[in-house]
Amino acid sequence: MELLLISDSKLKVTLTNEDMKRLDISCDGLDYDNTETRRAFWQILDEAKSKTGFDAARDRVFIQVYPSKCGGCEMYVIKLKGLFGKEKEGKMEVAKTRASVFSFDSMTSLLPVCRQLKGLGYGRESAAYIGDDGRFYLVVNEESPTCQRGSFGEFSFLEEYGRRHTEPSRAAYIREHCRAIEEKDAVNILASFA
Repeated sequence: MELLLISDSKLKVTLTNEDMKRLDISCDGLDYDNTETRRAFWQILDEAKSKTGFDAARDRVFIQVYPSKCGGCEMYVIKLKGLFGKEKEGKMEVAKTRASVFSFDSMTSLLPVCRQLKGLGYGRESAAYIGDDGRFYLVVNEESPTCQRGSFGEFSFLEEYGRRHTEPSRAAYIREHCRAIEEKDAVNILASFA
């Protein structure tokens, strides 16, 4: 088992086929409702705590598992505390914006979207990435009061150019498998190239 501490809130675990057999788990059979999976997961986290200091015992975690060709897997464990709001006096302060992720087949599909967003007065933080899959990703922040799952209010035209991703794993995918084009003001910067 290889443990790599990526940050205070993120751990990468590489398990070989032998590790999977020792823990009595398989990628297909991983299910946190299953007692054996929970036992194996906490055994991994106990070892991670002793070797790297990564302690997730008091946090909610998000786990991504990617099977490897040799029969093992790569597992990413991400602590969720603090990612969706700021800790304040023992309570979570809910963020006033929500990040929405859109993917585009090409840069020529992404640039007009940025130009239109800029023309509509979009001024919040935005980021653009290129993925290992060859797709381009745009992360924009929408204000919570107008947030409705499956729609983007005044920015619904984005879905005409690209695909909206609502699955929580997409943000983690971007962190792991994408290179940043611009991470703070992508809409404004890319709009100037359109």
